[in-house]
Amino acid sequence: MKQQQTIKMPHVSDEMLEALDVLFPERTPEINMDMKEIYFRIGQRSVIRYLHAEAKKQSENIIENNN
Repeated sequence: MKQQQTIKMPHVSDEMLEALDVLFPERTPEINMDMKEIYFRIGQRSVIRYLHAEAKKQSENIIENNN
């Protein structure tokens, strides 16, 4: 696997994360869901989890730079 490039992410706002959490909530798959649908939803949440982590990192960097 190739090493991931360092990409400067734009600011990830709390408002955007809140909206994404409403649109694509964490939830347990239903028993009758097709595996493709389950994998698709897992992928959606994976991106949102990444954005949450990025927002936290951005917030920590702001705090560190202000000290």
